[in-house]
Parts: sequence; structure tokens; C-alpha cells
Amino acid sequence: MKNKIDLSKQVIMLSGVSGSLGQKIANEILLGGGKVIGIDQSKENMEKVAKTYNWNKDNILLHETDIRSKHEIEKAFSDGLSRFGKVTAQINNAGVSIFSPWMEREEKDFDWVTDVNLKGTFFCMQIFMKYCIKSKNSGSIVNIASHYAVVAPDPRIYSSDPSRKNSEIYGATKAGVVQMTKYFSVNALHDGANVRVNSVTPGGIRNYLNPQSENFQKSYAKICPMGRLAEADEIVGPILFLISDDASYVNGHNLIVDGGATVW
Repeated sequence: MKNKIDLSKQVIMLSGVSGSLGQKIANEILLGGGKVIGIDQSKENMEKVAKTYNWNKDNILLHETDIRSKHEIEKAFSDGLSRFGKVTAQINNAGVSIFSPWMEREEKDFDWVTDVNLKGTFFCMQIFMKYCIKSKNSGSIVNIASHYAVVAPDPRIYSSDPSRKNSEIYGATKAGVVQMTKYFSVNALHDGANVRVNSVTPGGIRNYLNPQSENFQKSYAKICPMGRLAEADEIVGPILFLISDDASYVNGHNLIVDGGATVW
């Protein structure tokens, strides 16, 4: 981020903190003066990431949490609140997908993607909103969706790398995330939670931890007006803008950050 957003008063609960996008988000929050309650399934993975970035342990709490469990989310939220005294915002970034052909879809795989992407996101929001109602604090939520919430995967770009072709249930759950964003942007305020709720819908992102094949990147470039995949850093700024006070009148918006790929 070229122009830092002031996050010095923010304590942000961030799911999926050790993922390729999550760790970039956490790092920018910390550089912006904020504090992070980082949750993910593996404490070991989170600690490796923290060491890589040399995060100040005073400003980040890493909490091993399976967001399929409401109880575990509540525990992480409670521990974060005890550590930092408040929670001002939430970024629901955790998400999973399955890449096997839809003809071979197993019930357990369907349930796994649904439970993480939809149920986990819902309970994270519910717990934060209840806190805001009880404490009479305002807050902000940003949910991370996907361009596959609004368009289907183009099979032509996966011809050289079929193992990366995304699934019907991933797109369906991400569409559900956008719809829940819209629902709660209205109903949270109506029900007494002074919380803005928005979503960010990224297009294809170059995976710097496990890069896509050169052929895939060339194929994707042909369907994107900007002619390339996004870098993870390019998604972080829009997310933090929506969290910040600079977006104080932005509510219920799904911000598509895809280089124009869903325009044509």
C-alpha cells in the first residue's frame, strides 16, 4: 500500500491469517498501527508466518480456531477481547475450495466447503455483531468473496492446469457470502448493531506461495482487460479502505477488484 490507512485505533479480528492473502492483510494492519486477532486452523503455520514477517507479538494474538465451530470462534473472540480490550472490526477471509470434478463430488467435501465458507462466516459475523450491540460500540465487517460469486469459471483458462479449476460449491458459497453481506448491511443496523458490512470480490490472484503455471497465467491474461493476475497486495488496500473511517458511509457494497475480468 503506497498510502497507509490509519488503523491505529483498530483491533481487527482476521480469519485465515496464515493464508496467502490473510498474511498480507495482517501485515498491513500492523504496519498501519492496528492490532490483530488472527485466527486459523494451525497454530504452527501461524507462528511460521509471524516469524517470516517478524510481527510484534504485543500487537497480534494468534489463536488456533476452526471456524466451523461456533464455540471455537467465541473463545477466540473472548481471548482477543481480554487481550486488547475491544474489537472494532472483522475481516472474514477464511475460505476453502474443492477441485475435483463435480461428477465426483462427495457429500463430505460439499459439507466442508459450505461449513467453512458460509457457516463459519455467518457465526463470525453473529458473534461480532452481538458484541457491538451489547457494548454499544460501532464496527465494520469486510467479507472476502470471489469473482466466482458473480461469474462461472471459464474452462478455457484451465485447459493447461485442470487441477486448479474451481468448483460449483465454491462459487455458490461465495455468492452466499455476498448475499449475507447485503442482508446484514440492512438488518444488523435495523436490529441494533451499528456495524457497516461490505464485501470485497477479488478476481484471479497470483499465488506467490504456490504460483500458477505460466500457461495458466497467460490464459488468464487473455480474459482480463488488464492482461494479468492480481498481486495479493493489490487486494489488501480495498479491504482496509472499507474497514477504515474513510469508508464511513459505505455499507452493503460488494467491491469487485478483478482488473475488469467480470466486465466482459
